Amino acid sequence: MINKVLALGLIFLLLIVGFSGCIHTQDPAEPGEYIVTHIPNLENGKIAVRIDVPKKPRYETEAPIVVQASTWFVEKYDNDYVAFHLAYNPVDVGAISVSYLWPGKTDPETNISSDGVYDYGGPNCIAALRDVIRFAAGKLPNVNGLYLNDLVTIEVLYENLGLFASSHAGVVGTNVMAYGGKSLQSLKYFIGRENPTTDEMYALELGYFDEEHNAIHNPYYDHNGYTPTSLSFNYSTVSWVQNTMFPEGRIIFEVPQGNDFIVDNRGAHMMGKRYFPSSLTQALIDNGVFTLETWPKDVATPNETKNIWPYRVTVNNYEDIGENIPDLKVMLVFAMYDHVLSVPDKPHIRQAYDGFKTTANLSWVRLNMDVSYVQSELHENASVANGFPDNNANIQPSDWYVQSESWGFIGKFAGEMTAQTVPLVGISEMADRVQFENWDENLDDVLYDYDN
Repeated sequence: MINKVLALGLIFLLLIVGFSGCIHTQDPAEPGEYIVTHIPNLENGKIAVRIDVPKKPRYETEAPIVVQASTWFVEKYDNDYVAFHLAYNPVDVGAISVSYLWPGKTDPETNISSDGVYDYGGPNCIAALRDVIRFAAGKLPNVNGLYLNDLVTIEVLYENLGLFASSHAGVVGTNVMAYGGKSLQSLKYFIGRENPTTDEMYALELGYFDEEHNAIHNPYYDHNGYTPTSLSFNYSTVSWVQNTMFPEGRIIFEVPQGNDFIVDNRGAHMMGKRYFPSSLTQALIDNGVFTLETWPKDVATPNETKNIWPYRVTVNNYEDIGENIPDLKVMLVFAMYDHVLSVPDKPHIRQAYDGFKTTANLSWVRLNMDVSYVQSELHENASVANGFPDNNANIQPSDWYVQSESWGFIGKFAGEMTAQTVPLVGISEMADRVQFENWDENLDDVLYDYDN
């Protein structure tokens, strides 16, 4: 009878471990496998981490490491169950991929969870990502005292660590380098793909592509008013439309004797509300469209937006990045036509370049990858003539409104050469540059020929 009770207890314990998703007690992950574990985090508790191992390490038996910043404001994050963010998987280019769950989220596949309260890219999220990077750098063990190299069978190149962030994930990815302090100096490079930099970009207030890929521009956005920390709009015609076509209601810029510009609904959804940019939200009050008494219940108020956005924009944080990680190298990856913003001057790329290069005073910042890597790893016919730039590091367009699209690679409207595959080429290049200590402004050929 005692043995039966013990057996049942053991089975119960195993079920608990299994359903928690925390499988750090199993054997280390082999090439082509993944493992999930927990790391400690002072601000939140335990943070769930997933480690994906490439089938073939990039450098024979050794693999660099890439941390992937997760998305954070989309509507699905109002749910507790959210999968690990693997939209771009560095294992495809021979790197170890480290992904994670934000505080309070559970992976539906493994049932592993992160402790803490989800705050939509705020201090809790930034603290979690900070320690994920420290774990990936070998500076922090998991909750069982095991380091990254203990959890995989291939050799881990701690000295070759990068951070990759696509779209709005780049906001937290950028801000963690500012708020994380000098604890992130092991980070060798950052790759940002078309990341927003100000709150106006979340709501696509500048312009966007419609379902037929037509560029829709806001006539009240003035590209000549650009500064490294702000954008220029005329809010005098801002109003609201709510009808059978837009039953939830939309902010519009009324255009006399023209088509009104309707603000897209793909913006930030947080805490059950739609969050529009602070200035745009204030314009609804200033123009007498609403009072606080008549304010739509699912739209954040002016005070709510003013409280939420400072932690969720990047333009004021680049100086701290330069002080915290002075040796950081940066690649900004972008297509000829952005995946959401339609304006030709690409102010988000420009502000990021100005921030990293001028404000942070980093020594190496490059707009897009070397064309030799695109040729080697994607298509031998890739060339400048075929729509792939070969921009030297540390230079930018002299006229962003006229030239910036030609500085981007041919993107999601071009078949196999897509925004989904090209950014991985940037990871290949940056990992190789770290590995072989080559920071030339341009390359004649790839630094390493990886055949997966």
